[in-house]
Formats: sequence, structure tokens, C-alpha cells
Amino acid sequence: MAITSILLHLTQDPRNDARTETALNLAASHNARLIALYTIMPPQLPAYVMGYVPPELLERYSQEAAEAAGEAKSVFQPKAEAAGVAFEWRQSEGMPHDIVSFHAHYADLAVVGQTAPDKERVAGTEGLPDELVLSAGRPILVTPYIGDYSKVGKSVLVAWNGTREAARAVHDALPFLQQAGEVTIFGVDMPSAQHIPGADIATHLSRHGIKPRVEYTVAPDIPIGDALLDAVSDYGADMLVMGAYGHSRIREIALGGATRHILQHMTVPVLMSH
Repeated sequence: MAITSILLHLTQDPRNDARTETALNLAASHNARLIALYTIMPPQLPAYVMGYVPPELLERYSQEAAEAAGEAKSVFQPKAEAAGVAFEWRQSEGMPHDIVSFHAHYADLAVVGQTAPDKERVAGTEGLPDELVLSAGRPILVTPYIGDYSKVGKSVLVAWNGTREAARAVHDALPFLQQAGEVTIFGVDMPSAQHIPGADIATHLSRHGIKPRVEYTVAPDIPIGDALLDAVSDYGADMLVMGAYGHSRIREIALGGATRHILQHMTVPVLMSH
């Protein structure tokens, strides 16, 4: 699969610039079109406001939101032009979860930000990566809310456990793995009686021109999420690839423990597929 279009989520967020740099570099390296999608939350009225709402209040909110979107566009457009990538600007008012999920259906990759701590969180972004991983139907690259990750993918760590979700994530990540200078297949507490954990997927990737190394650990007393974060540090990875696991069949919002842990504590951008 080639990456021909990348969706970048922007909003009234101080991390817009950092996410933009990441997405622009990805678009340039993959010769992809970058679609910047700016979401505007509907008016959030205090709980004590009931009944009649003065129209001037709503008008003021709309004006301020439009001004913020215009400022974001004025920052994004010159950067995109300087990077020499094909791009377009979209903006839409509504709940970000629904808007971004819809637009992601028509892109090869979506770039979104990690949910920030409460005191730094932008309205409407809570749990956005969690929801998109399960609803977008496309691979999601989640960037941490702190740090500079303008260039990612030189050293990629692939979390492997032989499941359907892991296989989907690996294949969605093929364009990144083929460009990476180093790829590490990493397994945690995998059965090894029959074969070396990860050997089969390493053989498969070699047919795509990728030469990964295979590493695994047995750590029964350490949560898998922590083991993955330790491996990211140990192997100097600048990107983590992993499958996302949802356990609720009624409402696909309950993520597996390792998935949620990584989304909360990531130290590098994470490519997730479900």
C-alpha cells in the first residue's frame, strides 16, 4: 500500500505546529497529498444556562472560532507551500470524533494528537485517538503532546504477538517500514516452544525488501505497555507500530490494557490499526 493522502487534524490547539511539521515531512517523504482538517466545536454553554440564549452570544462564539480557524490556516498554508507538498484546507463545525472519523475514511493515514492532560486539554479532544483507532477504519498516527517529532520513521519498533490486529498494523505500516533505516520486531511473553517469536513475520517482511531484527522478552511481572515503552527506549526507536485491541462488541470504545497504556504514556509517535 502506498500512502497517497494524509489527513491532519488541527484545532484550537497549541500543538498544531508540531503536528503540522510531522505531517508535512511524512507527506514530502511519501509524495502524498496533505489534507488539513480544522475542527470547530459547537458552542459549549455553561450548565447553568438554560432556555433562551442571546443570539449575540452565539454570534460572538462563531466569530471567535472563525478567527481562530483563519489564524491556523494562515500559519499552515505558508508552511505547506514551503515544503512543496500538495495540500488542501478543510474546516468543519461539530464533534471532532465524528468529523475526523468521517474524513479519515478517504485518506490513507490520519495524523492526530495524543489527548493532553486535563489542564492543557482542548475541548472536544478528550479520547479522540482512542475513538479514531476503532472507528476510522484507517491507520492512525498519534503524536505525543510533548516533544518534537518532525521526522519519524528512521527506527521503527513493531509490537508483534501474532494476532489479527498486529498483522493489520504491520501491513498498514509497510510504507514506513520500507523507508526505515532500522526495523525491530519485538514480542513480549510469546510462546517460543515451536519457533522464535516474530521469525515468521520477519520472513514475510523480507519479501517486501525489509530486513528486520527480531527481539523478544519474557516479563511476566511487567505490564505489556511498560515493556513496549522500555523497548522503544532500549532500541532507540522513533516510531512504534502496534495493533489496537477493542474488547467491547456493544460499544467499541473499551480498548485493551496495552493499547490504552500506550495512548496515555507514549514517548514517540505511535502508528495504530484495528
